[in-house]
Amino acid sequence: MFSEPLKKQLINHFERPLRYKHLSVHAAKIMETTRYTVLSNFIKNLQESGIFKVYKLKAKNKKTVTLYTSSALNNINPYHMAIGICPEGYFCNLSSIYYHALTNQIPSSIYICNETIAKRQKPKIEDLSNYKIRTAFIKPHRYTNNVFAFKKYEIVVIDREKDSRHGVVSAKSSSELLPKNSFVTSLERSLIDAVVSPQYNGGITSVYKYFEEAKNLNIDNLLKIYRKLDFVYPYSQTIGFFFEKLGMKKKASAIYDVFPPKQKFYIDRNAKASWEYDNKWQLYYPKELIDENR
Repeated sequence: MFSEPLKKQLINHFERPLRYKHLSVHAAKIMETTRYTVLSNFIKNLQESGIFKVYKLKAKNKKTVTLYTSSALNNINPYHMAIGICPEGYFCNLSSIYYHALTNQIPSSIYICNETIAKRQKPKIEDLSNYKIRTAFIKPHRYTNNVFAFKKYEIVVIDREKDSRHGVVSAKSSSELLPKNSFVTSLERSLIDAVVSPQYNGGITSVYKYFEEAKNLNIDNLLKIYRKLDFVYPYSQTIGFFFEKLGMKKKASAIYDVFPPKQKFYIDRNAKASWEYDNKWQLYYPKELIDENR
């Protein structure tokens, strides 16, 4: 069906895992240089010639994803596999934290965002009572089951609201971690996400340390992204509190001036009655989190 030199080229072309939609796009472009006129026949012959194999991956929630690749599963980079699962997605949470060198610990979980949730009307922050906030934050974190086991990694797919791609940037081509032409949350967006979802970022104690490492953070960019994300809960109080406790007074003031605290808030879920309370930021937090002698 295909000459050996062409077969070799095709195998190299389909090395990275693809969803069928993207496989079809690639195949259609290649077909233009062949005698084939029917795309389905061309794709069928590619598979029968051993150009690519078909793999089905099942998540913990039983969702199945079908991928097409010329590579053996064991030879696929797990970050390439994540892009194969979510081709329109972007790396987030602990994957972004590691990419921005805010931690030296190599994550065993890969986080990628998939914007699938339809936009809905949100309550305004000022309409939330202290009771409603407390009721929400005494509950433990919820974890997604949209998780695929792959080699020694877990690929965690985070579903987010559509059109929430604020603060997402192209991954540097020089990065050895993320695939070429992939996307990742910026430093500022990564820190915001870490405050919102500490359970996907190593826990709130680690999140506090990430802020300490974020020397190149742009506070204007952070504020711009934060506004666009339009949160229900006042996570700005946690962000400003972190800046202040870490001695970043100007950044803390910038947060306070734009988002002055109006309600009592909690630094994390699973809140305890024993937590300390900061009057300025109206924030409850575990005493052991902050070194007051720094």
